[in-house]
Amino acid sequence: MNHDETTLETLALIKAQTAGVTSGTGIVGVDLSELVSLIPVNTPFLDSISRKAATDGAKFCQWRVLTDINNLQADPGTAFDYAAPLALLNELDVSAPYGKIGYGYTVTEDAIDFAKGYANAHAIAVMNAMNQYKIGADRKLLGGQVFALPTPATPVTSTATTGGTVAAATYLIKVAARTLSNFNYGGSTIASAQASQATTGATSTLTATVAAVPGAVAYDWYVGGFYQTTTTVNKMVWTTTPAGSNQPVPNIPGIYGVAPTAVPVADTSAKATDFNGLLATLAGDYATGGATGLVTRGSGTSSGATFQSLDGAAFTSSGQSINELDALNAALFNKIQASPTRYLLASQEANSISKLLLSSAGGGTTFLTPNDNGRNNITAGGYIGSYINKAAGGVPVPLFVQPNLAPGTLIAASDSGAAFAGANISNTLELRDLRSTQDYQYATNRAAGAGGGPRNDGEVYSTSALINRAPVAFGVLSCIAPN
Repeated sequence: MNHDETTLETLALIKAQTAGVTSGTGIVGVDLSELVSLIPVNTPFLDSISRKAATDGAKFCQWRVLTDINNLQADPGTAFDYAAPLALLNELDVSAPYGKIGYGYTVTEDAIDFAKGYANAHAIAVMNAMNQYKIGADRKLLGGQVFALPTPATPVTSTATTGGTVAAATYLIKVAARTLSNFNYGGSTIASAQASQATTGATSTLTATVAAVPGAVAYDWYVGGFYQTTTTVNKMVWTTTPAGSNQPVPNIPGIYGVAPTAVPVADTSAKATDFNGLLATLAGDYATGGATGLVTRGSGTSSGATFQSLDGAAFTSSGQSINELDALNAALFNKIQASPTRYLLASQEANSISKLLLSSAGGGTTFLTPNDNGRNNITAGGYIGSYINKAAGGVPVPLFVQPNLAPGTLIAASDSGAAFAGANISNTLELRDLRSTQDYQYATNRAAGAGGGPRNDGEVYSTSALINRAPVAFGVLSCIAPN
C-alpha cells in the first residue's frame, strides 16, 4: 500500500466534502480544566483549640476542680489567742467522655484508571472526607452533647384580633428544643406539654413563647400534631393559619435539611456517639454521687456558667454601648473579676452589632482619609471588630464569627485562667486526643453490586474529648433576634 497516495486521496475527499473549517466539523480539542471543589470548609473554632495527646488509654479524661465558695467563707476577723477560722474548700471530680468523629470514603480501581492523567481519584476521595471531617469536628466541638437537655416548659400563648389572617379555632401547641448538634444533624428534646389557645374572627395572630432552655439554640414548633417550623429564638408568631400537615424546615444557615415528621415522644438531644462540645460544657451540671461526665442541668452541681436570654428581642443600644453585652459582661465580672477574651457569634449577630453601633439618625458613619482617595474613592460600610468591656475597666473583646454556630446565640469565651490565682490553667479549652486525626486505609476489598470493586476503602477520623477547665468564666446570650 502506498501511504502517500492514500493520504492524498483522503485529503482530496475531505476537500470535496467540506468548504472550509467551521465549528461544526468536529475539529475540537479536549479542555482538561482543573477539577473544582465548591465545598466551603471554614472551621475557625476547631483551628483555635490547642490539642494535646493523651498519655494513657481510657474512656474518659478526668481532672479535679476546686470551685468558688468565696461567699460561704467564715469571717476572717480573729480574736487574740484564738486560731483563725479554717478556709473552706470544695473539690469536684470532673470527667469528659472521649468520642469519635470521622467520615469514610471509597474509590474503585476502575475510577482510578478512568481519572488517570487528569486527577488522582484516591487523593480526591481522601481530601473530600478530610474536608467533611473538619466541618463535622468544628460543629461537634461547638455543639456535641452526650446528656439530654431539659424538657421545655409548657408554652405560654396569646392572640390578637388584628394583624393576621389566622382562622377562628382552638390551636394545640407544643415545642421541642434542639442542641447545636440537633440543629446540624436532627433530633430534639421530648416535646413540651400541650398549650391551648382559641382565636376569634379571621384577622387574628397567634403567639407562643417558652422559657429559654440553657444550651438550646433552636426550637421546633408543633400545632395540632404537625411540625410547623423551627426558630432560633424561644418565640413564634403566626400571622397565617397554622398548616394541617408537616412543613419543610425553614431557610436557616446550617440547619439540618430533613424536617421532623411527628411530635417527639423520646429524647434525641443526648447523643451517645458525641463528646460534649463547648455549649454542653456550659449547659451541663457536674455529675455527683460517683457518676461520670456531665448531666442534665438541674440534676447535679452547677458548672457556674452564665446564661442569659433575650427571649426573641434584638440588641438595643445606648450611646456607644450595647445594653445586652454590657449586662453579660457585668454578670461575668461579678462572678470571676475578669473579662472574656473573645466573643464567638454567628454572622447574624456580628452584623447586628455593627449595624446598631454604626448607625445614626442621619445615616451611616462616614470615614474620610486625608487624601484624594478619601474623597473620590470612598470605601463605604464598617464592621465592629472588638467591643469594650466597661465592667472590666475598658478591656477590648474581639468578635470571632463562627460559621457553624446557629444564629441567635453568642458565647463570651475565656481562653485564660488568669483570673484564678494558682489555677494551674495554661489553656481553658483543650482538645485531648486519644487518637489524633488520621487517614486510616483498609486493604483493597470487594463487594457485590456496582461499586463493589476492586476498591479501596478508608476513613478520616479522630478520637477526642473537649476539656473546659473553667466553665464559670463563660457566658451565653441566647434567643437573639436580628436587628
